[in-house]
Amino acid sequence: LHHNIHIIIMSASGGASSKDEISSSPTSLFVPSKLTSEVFSTENPPLDWADAGLLIPHEAIRRQMAMMVQSVNAMSDYPEDKEAWKLTLFSKWYIEYLYESVHEHHDAEEKIYFPWMITKTTIPEKEFGQSHEELMSAMAEIKQCCAEIIKKGGKGCSAQVATLKEKVPKFDVDMRAHLKEEEETVPALLRENFTHEEEGQIVEQILQAGGLGLAKKFLPAVLLAAQEWTTDAFYADFVGSIPPPIKHLVDKYFLPDFENVVMIMRDAPTLASEPKLKRVPCCGIPFCFPCLI
Repeated sequence: LHHNIHIIIMSASGGASSKDEISSSPTSLFVPSKLTSEVFSTENPPLDWADAGLLIPHEAIRRQMAMMVQSVNAMSDYPEDKEAWKLTLFSKWYIEYLYESVHEHHDAEEKIYFPWMITKTTIPEKEFGQSHEELMSAMAEIKQCCAEIIKKGGKGCSAQVATLKEKVPKFDVDMRAHLKEEEETVPALLRENFTHEEEGQIVEQILQAGGLGLAKKFLPAVLLAAQEWTTDAFYADFVGSIPPPIKHLVDKYFLPDFENVVMIMRDAPTLASEPKLKRVPCCGIPFCFPCLI
């Protein structure tokens, strides 16, 4: 999948490997004004595979975090028991989706991507490493708080809400700073030391390590974000690059469930009434992939 995305980008840029060699045509792949990045913008648009490779996961993460902060801000300081569902649904979303997706993303960087990069170049490994460690510790603390809420059925959770209101906004700020640091540093190192084919191979290794479980949890967020910050042409090619069996799961199960269940769980604290969550029903055949993962 990621290798095919590289082909899409490089075809539009005439196969160029240096930003200086790229004509203005790649900008037709992106909508810079819709980016949430603090590095790339209308004044400094992403132009090639090295820029887009980071933006694909980062834009999804930043958008999910923005909605997470909105939900935490909407929580009452002294929640009533009748609204316990708001806290439990949000907490389940955080543990099952955001925590797993971001943790997998950072594990892949630390264990596969950055070790691969330092075979040819020097990166601020200590700075990134320390940042990762601190971010994962913060995420674990939020996860523990959410686990306590679930254990209590969302009732009598004023202390947990206070913890979320303290830790979630700080985590959001720290994570955005970390993503900014990567977007400022990594693309130039990639262009100077690697080809887009080489980077595609290592990302393919990361995707295989994540498997269908990660695709179910994170790919819908990536696609929904890409609908906003990429052009219709890029998005059509992006979706077209997904292998047919995976695309079937995405279209019929992963994306509908993400929009109709997962996003509602995330946004529960902002809702006025308790939603009725309904996932796409199982097809009923033995060894049903959506059920198995």
